[in-house]
Amino acid sequence: MRNPKFIHCRNCDAVHHVTAFDSASHYSISSGEASETVANDWHDFMARHAGHRLEPFEATGQSYFMDGPSSDPMASGYIEVTDGRQTVLLRRVRSTIQEPLRFEWVPGRLVPGKSTLDIQENSLRKEMKLHFPWTPAEPMSDQKIDLFVQLYRQVVSGLDARSVYDREFIRVDDNIVYGQLDAAAWSALLDNCRSSFTTDDVAALRRFIDGHRDADDVLAVVIRRGMAVELSL
Repeated sequence: MRNPKFIHCRNCDAVHHVTAFDSASHYSISSGEASETVANDWHDFMARHAGHRLEPFEATGQSYFMDGPSSDPMASGYIEVTDGRQTVLLRRVRSTIQEPLRFEWVPGRLVPGKSTLDIQENSLRKEMKLHFPWTPAEPMSDQKIDLFVQLYRQVVSGLDARSVYDREFIRVDDNIVYGQLDAAAWSALLDNCRSSFTTDDVAALRRFIDGHRDADDVLAVVIRRGMAVELSL
């Protein structure tokens, strides 16, 4: 469903998420035997709240999941919804995978924060140590790899996340994007390397950078979106 829809009961403050799975059967296993229960979640919700004041809402496309992507069935997060007049928040939660998702009415709004940049340190180290063919140069020692990672992190720490958004990027989930640095950032990194590495090492590092700086490779920077929930009093 492109724009998820919800029904809010003003009397009970209950929320139902309207999905294509509302009429899907529920299955359980007891004593090694599977049993099927025919269900219609939308019909059940409407029956429980018959005579109550119900109002439809639709997701705006703005959401914030703190502990994983929205596709993770256990990830809790906030979804912004609107009825065309007001915009409010729903909190998505569940305690166990066996429980259905619950949506709670939250008085508040999503507030953009400052996005942060990071490097893929583990993947970068693994590629430099185990997979990249350094020939005709000598393989980088652990000490040289440590130094390069340190210099790379220093360059990235001085950048604004918005400058990376302006270039090619790959969205992983609601909160994380992998992006490319621009030519000026790579030039600054190599300039810093020249004071600590030999000429041959710098040439090898340039070749490594040229081969791994795309948005889907180990030198892509990790952009974590900054977002906060501002509760209404």
